[in-house]
Amino acid sequence: MATAARRRPAAAPRPARSVDGRESAALVRIRSAGLERLFTAAAGLLPEIENQSALVAELRELRSEWRALERSWHAMRPRLLRGGSHDAAGSGATSFAGDETALRLSSFDRRFRALGASLDAAHRAHDRHLWSLRRWGSGFQDEVRQLRMLPAESQFSNLGRMIRDISRAQGKEVEADIRGLETQADRVVLQRLKDPVLHIARNAVSHGVETPQERVVAGKRAAATVRFEASVVGRRLVLRVEDDGRGPNREAIARHAVERGLLGADEAESAPEERLLDLIFEPGFSTAPTANEYAGRGMGLAIVRREVTRLQGSVTLAAREGGGTVVTVEVPLSLLSQRLVFVVVQDDILAIPSNDVARVLRVPADTLFTDLAAPTIRLEEEDVPVTPLAALLGYDGAMPQGNGAPLALVILRTAGRRVALVVDALMATRDSVVTPAEEVGIDAARFLGTVLMDDGSPALVLNPAALSPRPGMALPPLVRPVDESARRRPHILVVDDSITTRTLEKSILEAHGYRVTLCVDGREAVETLGELEDVNLIISDVEMPRMDGFALLQAVKGNPMTSDLPVILVTSRASDEDRERGLDLGADAYIVKTRFDQNELLAGIRRLL
Repeated sequence: MATAARRRPAAAPRPARSVDGRESAALVRIRSAGLERLFTAAAGLLPEIENQSALVAELRELRSEWRALERSWHAMRPRLLRGGSHDAAGSGATSFAGDETALRLSSFDRRFRALGASLDAAHRAHDRHLWSLRRWGSGFQDEVRQLRMLPAESQFSNLGRMIRDISRAQGKEVEADIRGLETQADRVVLQRLKDPVLHIARNAVSHGVETPQERVVAGKRAAATVRFEASVVGRRLVLRVEDDGRGPNREAIARHAVERGLLGADEAESAPEERLLDLIFEPGFSTAPTANEYAGRGMGLAIVRREVTRLQGSVTLAAREGGGTVVTVEVPLSLLSQRLVFVVVQDDILAIPSNDVARVLRVPADTLFTDLAAPTIRLEEEDVPVTPLAALLGYDGAMPQGNGAPLALVILRTAGRRVALVVDALMATRDSVVTPAEEVGIDAARFLGTVLMDDGSPALVLNPAALSPRPGMALPPLVRPVDESARRRPHILVVDDSITTRTLEKSILEAHGYRVTLCVDGREAVETLGELEDVNLIISDVEMPRMDGFALLQAVKGNPMTSDLPVILVTSRASDEDRERGLDLGADAYIVKTRFDQNELLAGIRRLL
């Protein structure tokens, strides 16, 4: 029924407000690309400030060296003065020579003390400036990070309406309970989570919620409830989608797992519920009797896990207490820059996001419980499985045997589970800018990307989700004998004058089971080939000092002893002429660095070996 709108009395004119920044809020519209560049600059600033800390150690060493020289000088100076006077008296000459020696020593002494004072002043000034840079740089990064933060409402404000629309289309009654929309997180994180959350919510209505008639028969309210809640726990964004429907169908999941060959019949009957529910995220896995526009194709949850993993997060599905299903997504609040824990594994420096590290510790080896199916350590009333990180990454020799040294452990926590990773050494924890895996062409399923170390070499940033064992997954043994077949692993010679490229390729190849020897240019490679007899393949740059890649290729193919050795050129030269020249000289593959793809390189290696 239409109602007449009442006219409000005319408001009295407001007094003109002075255009003052203190009384008026101003909004400035800027290009998103420019804002992203500002974010990138801010992300790179703090690590560069932290790199200045290395100068503190160098200045401290210089001061210590100067103190040692000062003590030596104080011990030598009297003898030098006495020696100068004695020589002058012994020669019968005047004391002029002794005076000249004394003057020179006095001048040297003044300059030496001035140098020490300058060194002390430089050290104090550097400490003061570093403190100031840290203070302002950290504040600047925090402010820029806040610019990226938006409330969850910006992406999920229509979630309740979508849930109700889908339920009506399927003849169901669903009440949407949306909470925590004021929770703030990185704009990019929220944007990339929108589709996964929408799919989880569709699944809750299509798979989880019964029809009103089924609910009444089961003694429930005719109207179901689907709840979405956003919250912040520590430095992580937690999104929960839960329903009070029928809950996961354990029998149907087990039956489908057996049909697809994911589990054996006996294994399916005894598998813990956590492992069965984890199978739901496998590609093509669906228990829906028929496929429709909302569910049944078996790809949605697999895509959800893939996207959440790329955001360095985890997703789990569990039965809800009292009936229903709970899906929990955990991701970092921001991807602007990250705090990383740096570790050493067989001479390689690797990084792990600190958000996924519960703690680091050193323990005697005899504190582990090794008489169980998997070695464990007792932490906070929980038995945590222990496994070498080297073994998870495919390195040979899981751990040094019986050297008596304490074990360095990184306690990883992802998807509600903990595992203790044995590493060779714990290095440091610091904020760093991670170059995404997609930009450097490495496997995003195993690595999040790379960070640059102080010497310019890259360190691979591990993906915690790939390290955390799936439910029911057997962990590598703590100590294993070195397999003789491992000694016969393919041996690859990597030739590149760039320390970044050499280190990155070495890390990738070793993580995939190859032995690697590094050379800085073609001449060193030729010399190395003369010393080694077990090289199976060469990966070389083209532009190098002394001997470039083309000259190296000619030398290898022109030598009867090495002419059959496969050579892959990985270079920034992208012209057709350079490519044709390389192939004409006998290169077995030609890969352009700007289009570098780890999978393409590995596929080429497998094909040639």
